[in-house]
This record gives sequence, structure tokens and C-alpha cells, in this order.
Amino acid sequence: MEALFTLTLFGSVIWFWISIILFIGFCFISEKTENGVIAFVCLIIFAILYHFLGDVKAILAFLTLINISIYLVSGLIYSAIKTFFAGRELGKDLKGLPTTGGYDSQAYVKSQFIEKLKGNVFRWWFMWPISLINWLLTDLIGDIWSYVYDKIKNFYNYILELGINSIKN
Repeated sequence: MEALFTLTLFGSVIWFWISIILFIGFCFISEKTENGVIAFVCLIIFAILYHFLGDVKAILAFLTLINISIYLVSGLIYSAIKTFFAGRELGKDLKGLPTTGGYDSQAYVKSQFIEKLKGNVFRWWFMWPISLINWLLTDLIGDIWSYVYDKIKNFYNYILELGINSIKN
């Protein structure tokens, strides 16, 4: 029972969970808007609140060298995987762009992407659990949905044509 009291903030477990939910919510907003500053500011606010109103020893007990190393190595691996898939998406986008006529739009788009990559890599690295959940729930499910529809779209196009032709007759 004493371990439960270490999870308190403002003297209340309810306020602790409210602050955790807000922090995680702002991390998801940060990931969705691709702006790591939001999550960083929320982390600083949460750390300050917890420092002054919570039990710092309970949090520091989880911050061992092994735990931090596992988290950072996992994030590094995830950011490399995410960068590979972002490169695949960029490659698809670059296919239709011209490279002739005095203006290399492929090089321009690629350079713009590389500028954003630094912020993305660090966000993916340090917020990898949030980023992974967001990636699984948005991009991968959307890709699966598109794949399934590509397999059955001819059937639905046929039904659509039947509906269009029924008006013409």
C-alpha cells in the first residue's frame, strides 16, 4: 500500500493520473503536428510539477542506467526503421516530379525533406512509444485498408457502373 502513495501528485492519485493523461495527450498532439517542442515543454512542466509536488525518489528509482539505455537503443532502432519508411514515401512522391528544364524539383523536395528530418528523427527517437502507436494506428492501418481496397476495387467499380447504366436505360 505504501508503494501506491508514491504515485501521488498534489497529495492525490487522481491528480497524478490527470497529469499523466494530459502529458501523454500532449505527446500525441506533438506527434500529430510533427512538433517535438510541444512534448518537450510538457515534459519540463510535468517534471517541475512533480519535483515540487510529488515524490521525486519514486521517479528516480525507474531512471537507472539500464532502463535509460534500453529506452534510447529502442528509440534509435525505431527512428532508423521510421526513417527508412519515410524515405520510401519520399521516393514515391519524387517519382512524378521533373528533373529537367533548369529546375530540379526532385532535388528541391528532397532537400526540404532532409531539413525536416532532423526534427523528425529526434522526435521519433525520444518519443518512440507515442510515435509507434500513432504510426500503427494511422499509417499502417491506412496502408492495409488501401491494399485491401485495391484488391476489391474492380468489383465495386463494376457495381458503380451498373448503377450508372441503370439510369441511362
